[in-house]
Order: sequence, then C-alpha cells, then structure tokens
Amino acid sequence: MGIYSLLIKCCRQISVKSLLLLLSFAVVAGCVGGGKPQAPVENYLLDYPAPTFEKRTKIDDTIRVSRFTTATVYNNHSMIFRQDNYALDSFNYSRWAVNPADMLGDNLLRDLQASGFFRAVFPRYVVDEGRYIVQGGIEEFFLRIDNKGKSAVISLAITLKDTKQREAGKRIMFQKRYSREETLPEQSPRGYCQAMSFGWQKLSPQIIDDVYSAIQKAENK
Repeated sequence: MGIYSLLIKCCRQISVKSLLLLLSFAVVAGCVGGGKPQAPVENYLLDYPAPTFEKRTKIDDTIRVSRFTTATVYNNHSMIFRQDNYALDSFNYSRWAVNPADMLGDNLLRDLQASGFFRAVFPRYVVDEGRYIVQGGIEEFFLRIDNKGKSAVISLAITLKDTKQREAGKRIMFQKRYSREETLPEQSPRGYCQAMSFGWQKLSPQIIDDVYSAIQKAENK
C-alpha cells in the first residue's frame, strides 16, 4: 500500500471518529436540554378608554410630550413587586410590553390629543415643535404586597415648561408630584396590569387639567 493510500485511510478514520464525537455531544446536549418546554412569556400593556372632559376654550398654541424618564430600578420591562422596603422581585413569565416611561408618556399623549384643548399636541419624536413641553419622571411603578393585600403603585413628577421664556428659571411653569395606589381586581399579573391601568386612568386627567389651567392662566396675562 502506497503512502498516498495510507494518508486517505487515516483521514477517513479521523473523519469517522470526529463525526461520532459530534453525535455524542449532540445526544448529551439533547438530554440536558430535554424535559418540559419553557413557558411562554406574556407581555402586558396599560389599557383604558381616553378620558372625556367638559367643553373648554381651545388654547391656540402647541404642546409636546417629551420622553418620560424613570428611576433606574424600574427602567426595564420587568413587572416588579415588593414585599418590603429593601427587597424586590419580578414575575418570571410576565413583563411589560414596553418600558413604563414610554407606556405612561404614550398614554398621556393620546389623552391630551383626545381632549381637544390645544391647537396641536406633538409626540416626543417631533423635537422642533411645541411651545409648551410636558416632562415626566417616574419615581415608583411596582406592585406592593403587604398585610393589607396587593396594590399597584404609581408615582411620578410632571414638569411643564414654556420654551418661549428666555430665562431658564422662568421656563418652568410648574412641577408637581402625582401618585396613585389601586387594589388588584384579581391576584395575577393581569390583575396587576388592570390595577395600573385604573391608576393611570385617574392620574392622566388630573395632569391634563393642571397643564391646561397653567397654560390658560399664562396666556391670559
């Protein structure tokens, strides 16, 4: 047998051994990864009808809802719950579909547009439009679990600015903290989402009322 034939035979033997080794790894990986399939993750969004308001004089100016910020601990998609002041946890297979900051900001934008109180209401993407700017910062957004039961907690600060004011100190028209706590209608992540929806459904009109009143007062000076 020539040297060339010996080389071919050796290569074939090595290839067969390599193939068998790869197959054995695949079998082991299949055994380790086997068992019950992982449960699907459910994504939740706040949902409620846009608020209705009594008819008011439309303000002939524009307003923009800036992108909300949020405390670092809530700056994610996790549905967080807390049982005391020091520890927090989140549901394994349930999460918010979008970041809470964007979820609240988008709903406030929709509600402002539905109110009809302003000539135009712009989203955060339209950065060059809007005389008045609404900014929001989420401080708390979690499920509280204590001896009284389970409740959804929302807390945020809203700032209204007038971009036409040249002096920085005069641009801020008001800054106010809003908070709400709602009992869960059912003991589940869905109930958690429903309670958050109820809470924001009540806070959003309060914010809009305050924004409208502040701007109307400024424009009537």
